[in-house]
Amino acid sequence: MTIFDVIVVGLGTVGSATCMELGRRGLSVLGLDAYRPPHKMGSHHGESRSIRRAYLEGTAYVPMAQQAWQRWRRLESDTGTRLLTPTGNLTIGPGDAPAVQGFLASARRYDIPHELLTEADVRRRWPQLAIPDNFVAGLEVDAGVVAPEKALIAMLAEAEKAGVVMRFDERVTGWRDEGHHIRVKSSRGTYEAGRLLLSAGAGTKPLLGPLGKWLMPKRVPVHWVAPIQAHPFELGIWPVNFWQLPMKDKPGGYHERYALPVTRPHGRVKVAAHNQLEDCDPLRVARSVAPEEVTDIRSFMATYIPPLAACDIRSDVCLYTMTPDGDFVLGALSGQANVFTTALAGHGFKFAPVLGEIMADMLEDKEPAFGVSRFSPSRFD
Repeated sequence: MTIFDVIVVGLGTVGSATCMELGRRGLSVLGLDAYRPPHKMGSHHGESRSIRRAYLEGTAYVPMAQQAWQRWRRLESDTGTRLLTPTGNLTIGPGDAPAVQGFLASARRYDIPHELLTEADVRRRWPQLAIPDNFVAGLEVDAGVVAPEKALIAMLAEAEKAGVVMRFDERVTGWRDEGHHIRVKSSRGTYEAGRLLLSAGAGTKPLLGPLGKWLMPKRVPVHWVAPIQAHPFELGIWPVNFWQLPMKDKPGGYHERYALPVTRPHGRVKVAAHNQLEDCDPLRVARSVAPEEVTDIRSFMATYIPPLAACDIRSDVCLYTMTPDGDFVLGALSGQANVFTTALAGHGFKFAPVLGEIMADMLEDKEPAFGVSRFSPSRFD
């Protein structure tokens, strides 16, 4: 039996990037996925993901976001595929909202080009948006969108070119640490490797057992809205917009909604609730979107993006792999020096090529270029 240097389970956001990086470094790698990526069963599908550097989730992410932008550009050059398109990013809410304050903290600390706009500024520049009188908007001028499915295809192609063995439509059912190697059992056979990376998104939880008590799979409806007039919502004209809206019935709480521009001819605007999450079993997810979930997003658009409120909607389901603190998980499992895992808490795709480098470093016992100790799974022990 061939003993690989590394087996990667899950070839989505982190798995594909890690396979690409390990393959380029000359390691023998086997990648396994229960489906054939890109697919609609996880977290990476659709036409667009936002990419920004003034990171409202915390300044610790900014250096990784800056590096990720460069790595996406390099992947574009390597593959001849356009993946990244600047269009700007608005963070909208009351001036004291955590998202606005987080945006400003990151932008100011790292000198990221930005503007702080009043509601009048926003209405004048983007009349599509109905921003309330007491709101402000932080604009990251150079932010944009990345095409996730094209990106995934590009990373997997680069991994294959580098010699990575990939097996699709093959579900991993378990693994065991044999001491001198890790044995992985799948629906089609058994494999061995020196190290194992479990990067199957929400599907990682069944593989972790008690070690994954902190991992929380969530179901998230995503909506694709066909504007009657596409031009005002196109890339380069309309920015990504993220809204943090105070809850009326919960002082200090916020609803979070976002919208991304049309990315192709006859395309649709992507609109979703970022923090309206439903617990789910990743193996038995309700894939249909309920009428009340569509009604909720129409209500948001009627208030804040009126031209979209009555437009045709096509809905889908995405999975988030949440953590108790909303931060990433990157690292070795407690008590398992040769078994690593990841979770991106619903905000990770933009970092994919950098996360691949980080995980490749960890799997080779190298120090990552970024301080990532705060993302260790051991913090939940």
